Amino acid sequence: MLAPSGSHGWFSFSPLPNRQALSWPDGRNVAVSVVLDLRAVEWETPEHPPAIRPPGGRGIAPYPDFPRMGHREFGHRVGVFRLLDMMQSLGITPAAVVDVLTVEQYEPLVEHLQHGVSEFLAGGLSASRPITSRMAEDEEYHYIQSTLERLAARLGVTPVGWLGVEHNESARTPGLLARSGIGYVADWANDEQPFPMRELWSFPLSWELSDLRAMHERGVSAEDHGRSIEEAFEVLRVDGTRSGRVLALHLHPWVSGQAFRADALEQALTHLRASSDVWWASPGEIVDWCRSGGGE
Repeated sequence: MLAPSGSHGWFSFSPLPNRQALSWPDGRNVAVSVVLDLRAVEWETPEHPPAIRPPGGRGIAPYPDFPRMGHREFGHRVGVFRLLDMMQSLGITPAAVVDVLTVEQYEPLVEHLQHGVSEFLAGGLSASRPITSRMAEDEEYHYIQSTLERLAARLGVTPVGWLGVEHNESARTPGLLARSGIGYVADWANDEQPFPMRELWSFPLSWELSDLRAMHERGVSAEDHGRSIEEAFEVLRVDGTRSGRVLALHLHPWVSGQAFRADALEQALTHLRASSDVWWASPGEIVDWCRSGGGE
């Protein structure tokens, strides 16, 4: 028998028209957040292949797959700085998802990020090691605890947001995250507003507008991706007159940080920046606003 939505027990089904209207600060219609994804993949060995084959160029290739691994590292070496410069010129402060491999092996990058981002989200141990349902409960809990402890040791702060590798969770992940002190999770792309998940909150990071899903996986051009961002914003801006909406852009520097894609993204962000209907905020600020009552 098929299970209905919400049968997992973490939240119930809540159609948007049945909710009390959500108001953003100063009567803005859309809360916009830009999230840069900075997760690294381990350089593979033939004896210990990664748990998943993370994207990064061509498909599966024999070991050592240097073209794919190098393509991924472009984001850490070049792409992220192009995007940070772009954001700074537009007066936008992004958030960043980081994993343990990044903070422990790319220290100069982390120093730049600490001066250029509004908030860090925890992104697991590495882009090659997701949480899976094959893990025992104590193994998964140790994965989460180890991630948070090792991130805190390098960042000087423990993230309160979580974005799983490839959005992966097990059936018990939300409970283990809450038990570990996480305040919100960005794995669920099923809404345009944050919503409670027992002790946690869900932050709606867009799946369709992710540069990885759109341009890398579906072959959407940079220009069409930029237009999609603008069109999404215009619809949300109108819908937000009735109840505030979220536009959360999930960007990967090894994708959007490529020189031939940067102009299209900058044009889209410039379009959003020109609007007076936007509340620019970090995911944590947006969730905190909703947790406190959403301006009611």
